Amino acid sequence: MNDLESKILDVLKREGVPLVTSEIAEKVGADRRVVLRRLQKLAIEGKIKGRKIEVANGIWIWWV
Repeated sequence: MNDLESKILDVLKREGVPLVTSEIAEKVGADRRVVLRRLQKLAIEGKIKGRKIEVANGIWIWWV
């Protein structure tokens, strides 16, 4: 796990509520597309969970 992934996990644990990709990107200070790829990787590894919100133009929410 790299530094960005650690920051993402810290944000999700600290907030305690599901966040959208752009909120996480803002909190860790990284590009949204980069953060999305890391979030997907973390989800595949089973470290976080994510879900696409169909009614919101495909926005993803993420949580621990």
